[in-house]
Amino acid sequence: MTRNAARDSSLNKLVKPFSILIFLLLFCAPLKFQVSADTTIISLQPQASRVWGDGETFKVDVFITGVADLYGWQVWLYYDSTLLNGTSIVEGPFLKTGGGTYFFDITLDDNYNGTHGRATAACTLLGKIPGVTGSGILATITFTTKTIGSCLLTFSDTRLGNSRDIEPISHTAANGGVEVVPAIHDVAVKNVALSRREIAEGRTVDVYVSVANEGNRSEDFNVNLYANDSIVTTENVVNLTAGTTRNLILAWNTTGAVTNSSYQIKAEAKAVPEETDLSDNVFVDGFLLVTQRNHDVAVSRVTPLQTTVYVGQKVNVTAVVVNNGAYYETFDVALCYDNATVGIKNVANFPYGEERSLNFVWDTTGVGSNKSYIMKAIASKVPGETDTLNNTFTDGNITVLPREALSINITEIVPCNQLGQPVSSFAEGTMAGLKIRVSSNSMNSEPLLLTVNLYDAGANAIGVISFKGPTAPGETTFILGSPIPYGVRLGTAKVYANALTNWPHLGGVPYSPERTATFQITGR
Repeated sequence: MTRNAARDSSLNKLVKPFSILIFLLLFCAPLKFQVSADTTIISLQPQASRVWGDGETFKVDVFITGVADLYGWQVWLYYDSTLLNGTSIVEGPFLKTGGGTYFFDITLDDNYNGTHGRATAACTLLGKIPGVTGSGILATITFTTKTIGSCLLTFSDTRLGNSRDIEPISHTAANGGVEVVPAIHDVAVKNVALSRREIAEGRTVDVYVSVANEGNRSEDFNVNLYANDSIVTTENVVNLTAGTTRNLILAWNTTGAVTNSSYQIKAEAKAVPEETDLSDNVFVDGFLLVTQRNHDVAVSRVTPLQTTVYVGQKVNVTAVVVNNGAYYETFDVALCYDNATVGIKNVANFPYGEERSLNFVWDTTGVGSNKSYIMKAIASKVPGETDTLNNTFTDGNITVLPREALSINITEIVPCNQLGQPVSSFAEGTMAGLKIRVSSNSMNSEPLLLTVNLYDAGANAIGVISFKGPTAPGETTFILGSPIPYGVRLGTAKVYANALTNWPHLGGVPYSPERTATFQITGR
């Protein structure tokens, strides 16, 4: 007999059942299984399936773990046919990783006997090729539930063969199970909150509604928003999964509402099919007062970006305006300090119910120093407005200090390399680095001219460096470089650094006294 003929004979032995096992399929809840410590295991994934309600479809994978040189396999799986219908068996990807396969002996018999069905399948690689090693899915079986209950999914016969004339592979089969539990349909409204408790007739109020699915099935349902007993809006909730919540924003346009009246606000989740617990489907929040339409603009906040500045500096101040009325409004907003006006901004076609931030810039040039100023924003009265008390908001003290109190100093000069690491000497013909730290007590960026002059050991000028630009509040580090020419006097070189407002011929003056440092110049 040839080797291929022997393989075919062995394969026929693999895929034909030797006997039909008689067994008792036990119901249990919860389901428990035992798995031995064998290296190669055939199991079901998930081992224990939970399905909600009859008529539902679920899948289990026939999974192999820790196999070596797998060439062919066969499984028989029994299930309770009063609980489940077998729907399909498809080949998994594991054996296909080794080459072409033949998937056969596929049967789903729901009437195998009076109480049980049987699923069978077998598969083999084709040709003279090695088997597959590792773990993966051999097949996927699909079932449909018929009623509530639980049962085992039991392997009665499992066979594995390797590529060496289909020699058997020792393994263990781990049974699984399924529990079909009643479907629970239960939606609820968990919370309702209003964006405001008082609103002018004709305006829209936002109502924040939190809904939950407390059942075990995804649900679609409507949420009704009520003012007293009238539905004012409805929103459809689609595919809210079991055990989750969703936050909705429902809007009620109060046009036509009775003014100077309070409305009870509530939300209702409409019952879904088969829902029995309706006690949590309605949530009552409280009352919304609907007032007459009015004109009412206001300033709600005034906030300076800084509370301390120096004379001549500019400071940003934000004023927030709101439209509390029921109409679009156009008006002016003035920012003042003491009795002086910083600036005026126009707000045009401002929608009701909104707020807007206005940015003003106060230039403190010429302002008295060593004094605190109170900032005030005033919204002009709009036609028909009767409540003007909220048109003015006073807040935000800003202290103006004299310019002389501004301190910008060179705090450190350190000879350094390109990375800013300290060094003590530089050779002629190389680049000398200087790390210079500048500190500022200003809350703003300030103009800075940083000048550095270098002299060799003979007091000869060998380099001039300058930087012109802003320096930030706090401490700023500059790393500047200057070449050391050949032929300079070797020995101790000296550095002179100055921080100025500008070049002297442009009116610049020093911020602080001159600062010095030294380093050594060596020959090459």
